[in-house]
Amino acid sequence: TCVGCAGIEPEKRMYPLALGIDVSGDDFVISYGMPDLPEATGQGKEEEDGNQTLQVRGKSFEEIKSRYERSQEKYLDIGHLQILVIGRRLTETDKWKEFMRYLKEESLAGENIYVFQAENPEELLKWSDGGTSFGEYVTGLIENRMEKDKKKGVTLRQVYYQWYQRGVLQKLPEITMHDDEIQVWLE
Repeated sequence: TCVGCAGIEPEKRMYPLALGIDVSGDDFVISYGMPDLPEATGQGKEEEDGNQTLQVRGKSFEEIKSRYERSQEKYLDIGHLQILVIGRRLTETDKWKEFMRYLKEESLAGENIYVFQAENPEELLKWSDGGTSFGEYVTGLIENRMEKDKKKGVTLRQVYYQWYQRGVLQKLPEITMHDDEIQVWLE
């Protein structure tokens, strides 16, 4: 049996590969970046409209979850997240800790997710090259290198460790977009 699946069929789930989080005023703003599912699964269904970004905002994560559930027909399954992009506005406040507490409680969120910082996470998650989603593309930038050329990304596990040990947000690699080109600045 599948623990955490709650008996919901795969076609009735939404599987974001990337998540962007920032603040706007008093609200948290979460952006979910979905892959081009027909491309990714080989199904080739015409009715699917490719890469999508869904944005949900609220004063708390409970409010965001409630808004999502009231407005979306598919179950949100974050068990496939590959990329987390934290907005600079969020990192400049202590609200990032609230987000980390929320994420830690999400049983489906794995700790091998790559974590980045960006000026505008929402805009980055909308990027697509026509066949590859933002999450797939950035993961490829990190992992698809020859061993000698590989640079290490920061994972959620490392972020949690720094937070628990020292109470600080680890220095995160920067991700930017310039002329519709994604650039990752790893150490």
